[in-house]
Amino acid sequence: MGQVGNSDIEWVDVVDENNDVIGQSTRDQMRAENLRHRATYIVVHDGMGKILVQRRTQSKDFYPGLLDATAGGVVQQGENMLDSARREAEEELGIAGVPFAEHGVFYYEEPVCRVWGGLFSCVTHGPFALQECEVAQVIWLTPAEITARCDEFTPDSLKALSLWLTRNNQVSYIAGDRVKPVTPEPEATRDVVPEIPVETPAAEMSSENE
Repeated sequence: MGQVGNSDIEWVDVVDENNDVIGQSTRDQMRAENLRHRATYIVVHDGMGKILVQRRTQSKDFYPGLLDATAGGVVQQGENMLDSARREAEEELGIAGVPFAEHGVFYYEEPVCRVWGGLFSCVTHGPFALQECEVAQVIWLTPAEITARCDEFTPDSLKALSLWLTRNNQVSYIAGDRVKPVTPEPEATRDVVPEIPVETPAAEMSSENE
């Protein structure tokens, strides 16, 4: 994640239930008060059925150490979703100069997070330059593998992946108590169920900074 301003303080836009900006706060305040904000979710895939999964570092302020089915992060104050997605992909993984597909927005809420997500995807095969403070490791997994290990993943990234799969006319499902078949919604913006692939020993990529 980048910083805004002349210090280490990161500012974000606070939004309402309609995704309209109603104010600003620091990132720390947003987390502490669970303020509704915006974030980007980028499905990075190889075009052949595998998703690039990240292991979050232990220093992350949200779900440290868990797996992420998407790249991305919190949108900064005044930043649009696409610019934020491109920035995050380059900062976290060194992805630059590749086309991004846009898949609309969705709303996600749980006791520790209220977010409007911008959903994107891109096709790449690496190599990747991992951001040491954000990403401990990356690995290619199929959706079935992600499903088998869904309890290891951040729930918001699972929802984003599930939405991406349904919007691309693929089967969406998830294991355990999150299991629910999802019916594709043409212009879905709020209610979508998660889904995910988990690790596959083949084609693994580890960060030099792990």
